[in-house]
Amino acid sequence: GMAHGLATILEAARLVQARPDAPGIQFLLLGDGAEKERLKAQCVESGLTNVTFLDSVPRSEVARYWSLLDVSIVHLKRQPLFTTVIPSKLFECMAMGIPVLHGVEGESAELVAHEGFGLTFEPENADALTDRLLELARNPDRLRELSRRGLEAAPRHDRSHLAHELLETLARVEAAYSGGLSPA
Repeated sequence: GMAHGLATILEAARLVQARPDAPGIQFLLLGDGAEKERLKAQCVESGLTNVTFLDSVPRSEVARYWSLLDVSIVHLKRQPLFTTVIPSKLFECMAMGIPVLHGVEGESAELVAHEGFGLTFEPENADALTDRLLELARNPDRLRELSRRGLEAAPRHDRSHLAHELLETLARVEAAYSGGLSPA
């Protein structure tokens, strides 16, 4: 989608491809959107051979494609609105043990840093994204550590777990009120 700032990812692909010392990093973009045809044309114009575009697939098949990834890039344009959102892709990545390169400021970046399942970079900064990609491509132990931390963090962010915690909190509040106590 337009909010994802995929031009930054294509610029990182160009920077990676231009580096003779860069490992064979490939970029996979899955899905459709308003910018797709323009981005594909930009790849052709730039001579990018390290980017593959795939069409949308049924939701039931998405995990199969995600399983091909060594790392996922979660990126949104630098806008104040996006500092208040947490992209759902983060939770999918955690659950699958896919490390994240996270180019979103705000609460979601704090989540990535706190749980340690990815690395952050400045939104719309292709140089910073390229540096992070190369860092992980050259350090498989770090990649495995981020994967492990994502798998460990995932249960703490499971909707059923969070709903149970909310119900327990509401029960405590209700008990405090019905017992004549003021909630703390």
